[in-house]
Amino acid sequence: MKKKLLISLICAAFLSLAAVPMLSAADAPGDDYVIPKVEGLKLKPKGDQPGKLQKQVLFPHSKHASVECAHCHHTMEADGGAIKHCTEAGCHDSLEFRDKANAKDITLVEVAYHKQCIDCHKDLKKEQKPTGPTACGKCHVK
Repeated sequence: MKKKLLISLICAAFLSLAAVPMLSAADAPGDDYVIPKVEGLKLKPKGDQPGKLQKQVLFPHSKHASVECAHCHHTMEADGGAIKHCTEAGCHDSLEFRDKANAKDITLVEVAYHKQCIDCHKDLKKEQKPTGPTACGKCHVK
């Protein structure tokens, strides 16, 4: 009887350990997650023509599973584990277009996304590790 109880407890412990990663990833978006075009984003004119808004970005969330959530969602800890949109007040809420004067302004949503994604991909490439794209048309697809 004691042997069966011990075996049952050991099995339950292993199952619990296996379930923890699945539960923490349960709220993560699937691989069909799309980072939409940012509503209200001001566009930089091209000569006398109005600027064009880049296409949405398809984001394969599972390919980023090895990265801690808080690495990208940097306000998670302060927000009690909640994941906010980048454009929420006080974070990357500037909808101005990027130009030479503000090219490094992290409050611009465009700069925030590009710095986070492209810089990480470039760093991985330098380390000769598998990485994602860094060219506009490779992320902003139809």
